[in-house]
Amino acid sequence: MAGLDGVNVELETQARIKALADVTVRDIKERYKMGSELGRGRFSVVFDAAHLAENASYAVKEVKNESLHDEENLEALETEINILRQLQHPHIVTLKEVVATSTYTYIVMELLSGGELFNRIVEKSCFPESDAKPLFAQIMLSMEYLHSLNIVHRDVKPENILYICPGGNDIKLIDFGYAGVWATDKPLTGLCGTPDYVAPEVLTWYEDEDQGTPYGKGSDMWSLGVLLYVILSGCSPFSGDDEEQLLKLVQEAKYEFYENEWQGISENAKDLIRKLLVVDPTQRLTMEEVISHPWLAETVGKCRAEMATKTTKKMSRVGSNGAVPPAGITAQSQSEPRTGCACAIL
Repeated sequence: MAGLDGVNVELETQARIKALADVTVRDIKERYKMGSELGRGRFSVVFDAAHLAENASYAVKEVKNESLHDEENLEALETEINILRQLQHPHIVTLKEVVATSTYTYIVMELLSGGELFNRIVEKSCFPESDAKPLFAQIMLSMEYLHSLNIVHRDVKPENILYICPGGNDIKLIDFGYAGVWATDKPLTGLCGTPDYVAPEVLTWYEDEDQGTPYGKGSDMWSLGVLLYVILSGCSPFSGDDEEQLLKLVQEAKYEFYENEWQGISENAKDLIRKLLVVDPTQRLTMEEVISHPWLAETVGKCRAEMATKTTKKMSRVGSNGAVPPAGITAQSQSEPRTGCACAIL
């Protein structure tokens, strides 16, 4: 009987993997010419790849189907793919397709060539406010879109924001490996994210993995406050000698605007950060309040107008050509630990 149960589980897993796929092939080489390895995680490897029928390159994440026999891994992949399929925004990475073989599942994404925001911060030390505003406006509009769909990213950080092309200023939000769908009657639970950026209410699951505090969109708002602090100063607001001390500082929202890093930065910028880095999520600024904040409101308006113009131009090209042009170079990431990659991995 135990053997029969095992067979049934295997068949169910295969059926769920097949249900995720847009295309099923015997070998990925029937559809893509696989290129160099971009990075590696616990259960996946990411390659750049050329679509054989298109003049376009993509990032292809290769997941061993064997790893999906673990229910937690399979559920996480199902959630990530289902969320990605909902998303269509100028500042969010786009899913091309999911391809399945008998041994692997391939997630095909846009390929971004501009590198991580993290690397730009390291290169520049920090962003002047004149550059930080349009950058943060793009990030906020991508997050506004997510939250309008009741999707909480849960891992907002510089490594998960990629530039579309080298030297350019347009970005896309990536990595939905930790993302969750929020509802009033079904808040999010569990510990996930990155210690420097995770909200205090999420950390309650670190203290008690069974009885933490349910949370929602406010957890992203905290992470956005940390992100803005890092963009403007080049430093993290929370820095401890070890992870335990770091998490204690986060839980108590203990940070400073040190004069060396913050000299010359406007009070409006600091005010926005202060109102985001609030321990009680009900007292934190909402998405609408951030977008209408004096430091950001004008820039968000300009960013919306630019998005509308680009969309109009794209639609006119579609109308004249009868088809959407091949995707340009855009993004990839992952929530798993990664090695050997200068960019984020899906």
